[in-house]
Amino acid sequence: MNSRLTLDNQSAVVLHHYNYRDSSLIVNFFLSDMGKISAIAKGVKGKKSKHSQLVILQPFQKLKISLSGKQELLYLKNFELTTQFDHEADTGTDLTASSGWNLSGKSLYCAYYINELLLRLLPSHTDCNEIFTLYDQILNVLSDISAQQISNQHISDKEQSRFSVQYEVPLRIFELKLLDYLGYGLNFSHDFQSNLAVDDKKQYYYVIDSGPSELPVNGVKYLMISGRTLVNLANGQITDQKTLQQSKQLLKWALAEHLGHKPLKSREIFKQLYC
Repeated sequence: MNSRLTLDNQSAVVLHHYNYRDSSLIVNFFLSDMGKISAIAKGVKGKKSKHSQLVILQPFQKLKISLSGKQELLYLKNFELTTQFDHEADTGTDLTASSGWNLSGKSLYCAYYINELLLRLLPSHTDCNEIFTLYDQILNVLSDISAQQISNQHISDKEQSRFSVQYEVPLRIFELKLLDYLGYGLNFSHDFQSNLAVDDKKQYYYVIDSGPSELPVNGVKYLMISGRTLVNLANGQITDQKTLQQSKQLLKWALAEHLGHKPLKSREIFKQLYC
């Protein structure tokens, strides 16, 4: 039996929405205290609705929302923009504060990728404060990169390469933290066969469910990865090019184990536009 649920004044962002009947939406929210929540937003589109309501319920806006209903069928009661989430420090009135993240170009598609990961993997009705705070921080970084690119439209190939690294680092950090939060954290520290500490001068066969091994493992899939990359990942140092390249392959593989066979739409669109 579904119990009645009431949530008031919750920090939230929209992950995705889709049409429901003629004038309503079903909105997938990400809440700091409740994880992924779906709710019906009645009458927010159509001739009689205010256009501003539909604009507010777009991804990448900071919201305060109130919900009520049965646990598996919630309705959106109230929603409004906010310039600050509960976990952010209150530094007084800031006239330049934004109620959302200003994302464009690659930053926007990176943010859609993060939203899609959360939509596919995040649990419902579960405290997700840690990931919610990380989401806010990563989108702040992506928003800053967008602003830098807009102000440096005519830049050299070397500068373009630097921007590419800037995109990669926050994505890898988010993927790592999300896997840890979901209980799928990866072993970077020791050879799972010998139990010896990873040597940054060696090469390893990485088995996704177990970790690195200096010796080949028969009958299982593996990825070749350097000890230096594993040590860097263990220490959260992922800015050099080789570590970024190898960690991207490793984390894509690790996430695929939990995402299933359905491809990520955001990844496909990004490839079409930028690869």
